[in-house]
Formats: sequence, structure tokens, C-alpha cells
Amino acid sequence: MNKSANVTSGEIYAIPLFLSTEKDTKSFSRNKFEDKGKEFVFCRVIEDFKGGGILIEVFDHVGTLDETLSDILKSNRLFSPISTSGLGIAKKRWKKIHIQENYDKEKNSKYSEITLVAGTYDDLSLWKGGTTVGSISEIEAGKYEKWIVWRASHLEKRIIKELFGEVAN
Repeated sequence: MNKSANVTSGEIYAIPLFLSTEKDTKSFSRNKFEDKGKEFVFCRVIEDFKGGGILIEVFDHVGTLDETLSDILKSNRLFSPISTSGLGIAKKRWKKIHIQENYDKEKNSKYSEITLVAGTYDDLSLWKGGTTVGSISEIEAGKYEKWIVWRASHLEKRIIKELFGEVAN
């Protein structure tokens, strides 16, 4: 699915806050969104897991397509890193606006500290910094982000809810 996304670690994408009700399969290749104002948040590609999604971190910075790389990078994460399908990138829904030169996933994103829960309720495992570290209980799993491959529209709705406490229809 994200094979056509063709991403590189360190790329910064603008995620629109005005498309969450649009279908994930709709192409926006003709749309430049240049008429939009402060209606974007930004994410950085940490690692492409191919069939397992693209690991990204979403920043809490809201702005325009003209935001500087330094302004985006000095903001905080909105929530723990998550995995996305890459369809938002492949369909040009999310616009690449920067690439962080010499990006280092450990130094810049604290890769070894990123923790996700994989599996089903009866067989959960903890993934930390690229390594499965073992089984965990359902109660313990509640402390961590689940390894869900988020679709663009669902992630956009989550971002809107985190930022503004509301859910787009």
C-alpha cells in the first residue's frame, strides 16, 4: 500500500486539517493548497516499514505550507509516534515541504525510546526501538500506543481531536 509513497527518513509533510472527511483514495495531485492559511500540522518520517506502514511523528505546530523547518522541529510531538499507511502521501493529500538533512532517527527522534504494542488482546508484544522485547499483558499494553496502521483521514481526525477537542464528521 505505501510502496508507491516512496518516502525517505527525515522528510517533513504538511497534513491538512480540512480534508478529514474526504475519502482516503481520492487523489489531490492537481491540488496545491496554496490558498490555505494556518490549516496544517506537520509530521516527520522516521522509518518506512514497507508493508508495516510508515513510522512518523506528528508535531503540535499548526501553520501554513510556508512554515520553516526550524519552527516545525522546535515544536513538541502531539502524541507518541505512530504508523500510517502512506496513502495520504501517495495520493498527494499530504504535501512534502522539507527534508531534514543528516536526519538521524536516534538523535532526532529518540528511536530507541519509541514503544508500540503489536498483536491481539490474547497475544500482545512490546516493540521498542526496532526490537520486539517480549509479551505483555493487556493491562500493561494500555500504557502504550498500539501499532495501528492509520489511514490518512483517521489520523487527521485524531489530530483535530487532540488539538481542538473536536472530531470532524
